[in-house]
Parts: sequence; structure tokens; C-alpha cells
Amino acid sequence: MEQPWFKQYAKHVPRTLEYPEAPVYSFLEKTAAAHPEYIAMTFNDADTTYAELARKVNRFAAVLSGQGVKKGDRVALILVNSPTYVISFFALMKLGAVAANVSVGITGEELAGCLNNSGAETAITLDLFAKNLYRVIAKTAVKNVILHSVFGMEKKIPLTGDMPAPQVFSDLMAGVDRGIGAGADVSLSDLAVLQYTSGSTGAPKAAALTHANLVASTTQSDKWMGHGDTGNGAVLCVIPFFHVFGMLAGLLIPVSKGYRMLLLPRMDAMDILSMTKMLETYRPISFPAVPSLWQALVSLPDETARNQLSSILVATSGGAPAPAALHERYERLTGKRMIEAYGLSEASSATHMSPYPEGGPVGSIGVPLPDTQAKIMDLETGQRECAPGEIGELVVKGPQIMRGYWNNPELTAAVLRDGWFYTRDLARMDENGFFYLIDRKDDMIISKGFNVYPGQIEEVLKQHPGVKDAAVIGVSDRMKGQAIVAVVALKEGEPTDREALFQYCKDRLPDYRVPKAILIRDAIPRDPTGKLLRRVLRENVS
Repeated sequence: MEQPWFKQYAKHVPRTLEYPEAPVYSFLEKTAAAHPEYIAMTFNDADTTYAELARKVNRFAAVLSGQGVKKGDRVALILVNSPTYVISFFALMKLGAVAANVSVGITGEELAGCLNNSGAETAITLDLFAKNLYRVIAKTAVKNVILHSVFGMEKKIPLTGDMPAPQVFSDLMAGVDRGIGAGADVSLSDLAVLQYTSGSTGAPKAAALTHANLVASTTQSDKWMGHGDTGNGAVLCVIPFFHVFGMLAGLLIPVSKGYRMLLLPRMDAMDILSMTKMLETYRPISFPAVPSLWQALVSLPDETARNQLSSILVATSGGAPAPAALHERYERLTGKRMIEAYGLSEASSATHMSPYPEGGPVGSIGVPLPDTQAKIMDLETGQRECAPGEIGELVVKGPQIMRGYWNNPELTAAVLRDGWFYTRDLARMDENGFFYLIDRKDDMIISKGFNVYPGQIEEVLKQHPGVKDAAVIGVSDRMKGQAIVAVVALKEGEPTDREALFQYCKDRLPDYRVPKAILIRDAIPRDPTGKLLRRVLRENVS
């Protein structure tokens, strides 16, 4: 059914698209052929053109092929944003191998679980993270380790038993005379990426993404913006490429468009100097970021912030809902709207986005992208479509939706039904077809018979002038079923006054939403994109 928003924004919203009939590696191949002189990436003030990038990719593909990596093999990438990631990723795509994207923050049994799930025999990482890998390597199938050496730490790794000696990326590249020519015969239906989820609701699981999924997602988001040819414009790449948002918005779209990737290895609001230097020096046209990074930038003095943001044509916020105050501040500084996006690892990134450039209602995640269907289903049966305004589970369908969870048919069957992906996100749709995220289905609290959505309480707590961050969870309670517990991080210098916080909640929330307990912590656990890790809180709150 055609939604009212379609008529209003039809000129920006082609409802169906034509997708390239070529796999992911073709993005680099075509750009390097058309614009070999364009700068592909800038890292530590060193530039690499697309012609140079293509040559390095071909050489590293030759290295990997010489070590036995072939079509269909899974290779773990445990890397921050760097030339090594870009080269490794596209070398794997050329060989028809599969990039297993693993967060650099995953360690111990969780890391071993990802490696074993993928079946990776080769891992590529930084020497900074090598100790995490070698602590569990004996429990995995990994027998080939390639390190990007930063501090020469590979020389200090104690090798015992059958542990493979690490090989240094630069040495391997120096030892190969020429790159491979033609790559593997890769079809769109072949697997391209195992995208490990953040583990926000349990152990990380791998969304199996095909070349068709990634090509579709790249095309959808690119066409949605439709801001014309911007040549070798720059994109500030802060979101990690191992996260699906960073991989799409910071890597695949830039390479497909011939943009210059400004690579930042740290995604940290405290590292604001690196971001502002990049903004001042290279004047990027696009900055995909999470709300915490946007907040750090707009918190600068007016004139400074206005200058930093003036070049940006596409300001995309994703990973978590952006507060209304952030939207208002950005629009006041720039005269432009911030574009909210919603996506998942299982959807190769985005399924919804605010109309560009008008934006959407504040608090909305926007509307479905081209060729994407979305609806809200009731929580009780999952079979009744909800009316506008009613809260239920968001379900989506489109060419970007994963094949399934790797090596997990039971979970795949639970979330993929007749082509519809049940996201486990609670949402509502308004009368105009705009969608609003409420919370995770797994995080909903049932207290005294009421459905309580933690995000609504967190939003109230965050408005308290002394609160830096907040999270709300449910804990088992004999009388209530679940009791509401708020965990709060205070701003520096703020006194701990739980009674004042309780009163603040009582003045602004109905009784059934007022927390039973308020705990004070130094920080709230979040993943690299700022997503709240309520699972970690539950494990640490008795």
C-alpha cells in the first residue's frame, strides 16, 4: 500500500531500483579503471590513489592465494579502520573468499566462539590485538596469522605448542613481485561477509551476507541521497569497518562512488582533536556517525562547530536514536537536517532512513528504503499487523536481508519467516508511514502486569542536568515479576544523590515506570558504535 510520505517525497524516493549485476569487488575495479588518479584513502596524512589501491589489493590477493586461501574460505578480519583493512577486504572479495568481520573489542571465549563459528583458518589483525588472538588460538582452527605491525609486538609473542608464528603484512607485501590477474568466478549469490553482531543481547552471531545483499544495500543508500556527482569528495570514516554501518557507509559506498576515505582508527568522542583536524583539513562531504560523536562535535563553541560542519552534505546518524536536542543543535548550526538511519547486521546495514535532504520527524528512524517493505506485528502472536500508533515488533523484507545466521539453522528459522525478518526491535508506525523505534523486544520489562520500555525511562534520566548516561534493566522480582533497576553515570563533580534522582523520576513518570533501585556507576557499557549493552549490565547487577 502506498504510504502518504511517498507522495510528499516521491522525487527523492524511487520505489524500485536496478542493481549492478556484479559482485562487490567490481566497486573497486570500476572506480580504479575510471578514476585511477582519485585518492582512495588518507591515513596518517599519507594518500593512496585508486590505481595504487587496486595494485596493492592484487598483490595481497596473490599473497593470500599463495597461502592457500581460496573461494569460499572464511578469513577473520580483526582490524581497526586502516589501509590494511581496506586492502584485506577487497583482496578477499577478489578471491571469492569470505570476510569474517570481528570486533577488535571481543576477547576470550567470545573471540574463540566467533573464530570457531566461522571456521576461519586465517586471521588478519594488528599486533596490538595479537595477544587476544594468541590467548585463544589453540582452541580454534586458526593456523595462519597475518599482523599489521605497529610497535613490533609480534616479536614478543610467546609461542607454545603448535601455535603459528605471526607473519608481518608489510614483509609479505614486499615479498611478492606482482599481483594476481583475474579473480575468482564470483556470483551475486555467493557469500561475501560473515557479519558478527555486537553481542548486545547474547553471544555474537554471524549474519551471512551475500554479494547481492551488499550490492543492494550499497545501491539503496546511495540512490536515496541522490545529491549528484561530487567527484573525489571525502568521507570521514570513524565508524569501524567491522561494524555493518561502517562497512557500508564508510567503505562500500565511498569505493563505489570514487570518494576519498579519511581513515580514523579510533571511534572515541574523547579523540575529538583527530576528528576536528580531519574536518578542517579535508572538508568531507559525508560523515556517518553515532549520536555520541555528533554530540561531541556540536558541543564545540558555535563558530568552531559551524566551521567544522559546513562542508558536510550528508550528515547521517545511526547505531542508536539521536536525541531531539542533538537534531535541534545541528540544524541551528548548519541550517540542514540530520538524517536518521536504522539498520541491522542482518540487513547489510540500512532498512530505513529519513528522507534526504528534508529529514523526518524528530525521533523517527524514517521510512523504508527502495525495494524494502516494513510492517509492525503484534507481540502476542507475531501474525497480526498493528494499526498506526500501536507498538509491536518491526519486521522487514528486501534484497539486503541476510541469507541467514551462519551455522545456526534454528535461529534462522525463528527470525526469517516467509522472507520477512523479525528484527526483535519494538517500534510503531505513524499515520504518515514514518517509523519510530521504541526498544529491543528482549529488553522490555513486564512489571506489575505493565509493559515497560526501558528507553522511555532512560530518556527521562538523561534529561537530568547531573546525569551523563543512563540504562534501565529488569531484574527478577517475586512480587512484581520484574523490578525496574536504573544504572546511572553522573557527570564529573556531581554529588551522588539517589533520593533526588528518585524524586526526579517520580515527578515525570507514572508509578509503574519509576525504578525500584538506582545504581551509580562510572560508565555505562556500550559497544563500539555506542549501542547500549544491557546484557553486560544484567550480568553485573545482582
